[in-house]
Amino acid sequence: MVKKISLIVLIIKTFFRRYLIRIKVFFKIPFFTHSHTDKVLLNHHQTGLHISDVRRFSKETRNYFILLFLLIICLAVWLKLGPFFRHDAVIVEAVIGSYTSNNLPVSVTSLISEPLVKFDDQGHPQPNLVSGWQVNSDATVYTFRLKDNLYWQDGTAVLSSDIEIKLSDVDVTYPDNQSIEFKLVDSFSPFPGLLTNPVLKKGTLIGMGKFKVVEEKRSHGLIAELDLISNTVLSEAKREEIQALSIRFYPDETTAVTAFSLGEANVLLGLNNEIDLVEWPGIKEVRLPSFNKILAIFFNTKDPILSDKNFRKALSISIPDIEGEERLKNSIPSRSWAYNDTTKDINGDLELAESFLDRVSAGKDKTITLITTPVFESVGKVVVEAWKKLGLSVLLRVESGIPQNFQALLITQPIPADPDQYALWHSTQSKTNISGYDSKRIDKDLEDGRKTADLAKRKEKYLDFQRVLADDAPAAFLYFPKTKVIYRQKIEEDLNKILPLQTQYW
Repeated sequence: MVKKISLIVLIIKTFFRRYLIRIKVFFKIPFFTHSHTDKVLLNHHQTGLHISDVRRFSKETRNYFILLFLLIICLAVWLKLGPFFRHDAVIVEAVIGSYTSNNLPVSVTSLISEPLVKFDDQGHPQPNLVSGWQVNSDATVYTFRLKDNLYWQDGTAVLSSDIEIKLSDVDVTYPDNQSIEFKLVDSFSPFPGLLTNPVLKKGTLIGMGKFKVVEEKRSHGLIAELDLISNTVLSEAKREEIQALSIRFYPDETTAVTAFSLGEANVLLGLNNEIDLVEWPGIKEVRLPSFNKILAIFFNTKDPILSDKNFRKALSISIPDIEGEERLKNSIPSRSWAYNDTTKDINGDLELAESFLDRVSAGKDKTITLITTPVFESVGKVVVEAWKKLGLSVLLRVESGIPQNFQALLITQPIPADPDQYALWHSTQSKTNISGYDSKRIDKDLEDGRKTADLAKRKEKYLDFQRVLADDAPAAFLYFPKTKVIYRQKIEEDLNKILPLQTQYW
């Protein structure tokens, strides 16, 4: 009897292979989740099933097949399987970039797992998978304790040693099954904010999130596609939730847009360039707030002309608001606990800009070159027109990459949720301080801000940091670029159920 049922299962599985990802949602049994089982079922060393057996009960097998097929049809109707057999009922998301299992973007890993620590709306780190943490007096040793009763998606209990976290100049140890200890070379009070990426079981794609990976497809060592199903036990209350989705990876925007237009995907996530697809019937676009990078014009403070801060301030102040965007006063988001709300809004004040330009003694007759990428060419044109109103000669140059030498550079730069912007502005950070900015006072504020764990003292340092940065104007801060999502309208309701998971990280 077992042999016959096994053969029937193999036949049905072959017949329904096209719909396997949907079936996995409802039939969470080994022969639907392990591709090698087909061979096992036909291996006579393990099942004892021979070709002669197939011939002997072929007629009886057909009867079992018909009966089981009818049962499956009834079960499908009962479980409301219908929507899952329509292509657009399952979300197929196109993600741009080439990744391995070790560097998947947070927009993907956030579907699979949870982080140890999360930021609240003001940028304070809060316990998530940990119950809390302890830190020594000089902020060089942090000990985090996992919450009780945590389980991986494979059903095993979470041990601290299952979680592999690699950070530069940090020694990681596991004092016991629920504790992780981090020893730092130097004091670093923002450290908990470095643990806000979702964690996976060491060497796997197994997490603790809402969805789990049931199939991983690779091409040339890179992940080409991930098939996910809900990690939630199906119940009447849960059937309205998303039960299956696929993530497909494309090396560049052109390939991803082509795949979307051909129907290979019904969601495009993180597109930078403007495309004509949004004008197609049934295609919609949404732009979601994001605070992990900033669009700014970085001035080369070593340039003979722009080394004069009055020149830089004139250029910065003259820039008007960009249509559809909220112009920034400084580089820290207004939602941050360390934001300086006393900074005056002087953006677009042409008269004030001219007063600063009057203080410039040399260089006003020279041409200022603004370099940007194709993505921000339209913004660059707005800036150039504003600078020309000051009577300056200005040239806009659009390049595909970031040049080593420039006067003014319009690009995005990543920023942390914590107000610690040491990498962007400290004079020792030659690779990331692209303005070449050098201020002893700024250096001191940034150094002190990351050494003390006292929140009030940290805020005091960052308030001063913002005041000095605004006065020195090594950059003109424009806005926080939004995350662009393009999708087919028919999956809008389902998409809205997963986007909050993918965009929740500050």
